[in-house]
Amino acid sequence: MLEYTLEYNELTEEPGDLRAQVVNVRSYTEQELVDKVLQIGAGLTRSDVVSVLEALRQVTASILADGGAVHCELFNTSFSIQGVFNSPDETFNPAKQKIKINFHAGSGLRNAITDIKVKKVIAVSSGTIIVSVIDIKTGSINSILTPGRDLKITGAKIKIAGDDPDVGLYFVPASGIPVKADPSDFVINNPSEVIALIPALTPGVWQVRIVTQYSGSKDLKTPRTVTFDKELTVTAP
Repeated sequence: MLEYTLEYNELTEEPGDLRAQVVNVRSYTEQELVDKVLQIGAGLTRSDVVSVLEALRQVTASILADGGAVHCELFNTSFSIQGVFNSPDETFNPAKQKIKINFHAGSGLRNAITDIKVKKVIAVSSGTIIVSVIDIKTGSINSILTPGRDLKITGAKIKIAGDDPDVGLYFVPASGIPVKADPSDFVINNPSEVIALIPALTPGVWQVRIVTQYSGSKDLKTPRTVTFDKELTVTAP
């Protein structure tokens, strides 16, 4: 069931217009996908499935690195080049132009959309909400932090914005001084998703905190602070 809430749409001229905001989406790690495949009972072992996924990943990466496109039931890929060329004789320069890989849903995913059932739910809060914290290195959800690797935070109105010096992404230890992430280490900074590099953290228990003035329209005068209620662990290397 795909759950959604309704919130006022400030991008349209009509003041009463609303837009849907998808909420409570369950994320699956690669290991959980392997579990799902094994539940089908296709006669495969866990090592079989993991090996196939790794082979598919390597083959796909190799094809793309060779400038080829992949077309399958799950997805289709294509390339585009971003950036300005200043003369007909100019050649590609990675310092000026950028190659972008475009992914589009294949027939299998497009057909799956027709089977999705939706449910309207009541919004818990109109403020900043952290839904999940995913350690991209391990794929763990609301559990582990890997310093020096990326962290994915999902939620609502979590975009880190504003000119107050306190605005930022913090890692809060069980005792001690919070560590603020370097803003230059943000990979994605959107209202529903933030991906940032985890700074050097000592082993122990930590929590994630977001301080932001983002509200969806005009920035708040004073920052809003939200601390994720789940404890996250940094283990010794």
